[in-house]
Amino acid sequence: MSISPDQACFPAAEQSAIILPQGLGETADHEYLLSSREPARLTAQQCEQLQRNYWGVEAGLHQRLDVSADEDRSRVRHRNAAWVLAMFRRLGVNLFMHWREQAPERAKAALPDFHEEMGLENQSRAFAWSNSKTSGALEAS
Repeated sequence: MSISPDQACFPAAEQSAIILPQGLGETADHEYLLSSREPARLTAQQCEQLQRNYWGVEAGLHQRLDVSADEDRSRVRHRNAAWVLAMFRRLGVNLFMHWREQAPERAKAALPDFHEEMGLENQSRAFAWSNSKTSGALEAS
């Protein structure tokens, strides 16, 4: 729906939308969106697809980082330390995804399952993987 910046009280607003999520028995909150794109350049279907893409990322990597890596509760405030920890967390999630894809029985495995597997035998599996030149160490575990 077209909207003016004055109506939205937001500079550069060109259109607005209300998304009514379809849940499974839950009472979902409405989502209100503003866009600086003109309605001719962003259709309702494109807006919906952009919103789905956003939640796809949020439900994938970000959820793993928030829940399994407990990233939101991190108390690290030094900029460089936070960046380094974030890179290691993302590396851990990527290694987990690779590990999970190597065997069908791991299809429903979670990040803590990967941490447990790598910790077996006094961390020897994680050590073997980190010192290997190929990803064979992950495949063998």
